[in-house]
Amino acid sequence: MPVSGIVLTCAAGSADEIALKIAENSGVEVHGVLADGRIVAVIEADTVDGEVELVTELQGIEGVVSVQLAYHNFEHFEEERS
Repeated sequence: MPVSGIVLTCAAGSADEIALKIAENSGVEVHGVLADGRIVAVIEADTVDGEVELVTELQGIEGVVSVQLAYHNFEHFEEERS
């Protein structure tokens, strides 16, 4: 499962509203809104393609100037066998 830390740069005065909006998305956890209008968040999806789709969706939100990858990791969870 891919897990990534991202930073969204937002248009002036829109970061708080955008943070609330993106936090409603499954797979997005907002960790903070910086004074300069950037949002720090973590995203996760079942696949890399799912993560790319989520980033593309975030980039399409009005007021989002850019989405930058800060960290990327693959989490591997093995099913427990009985």
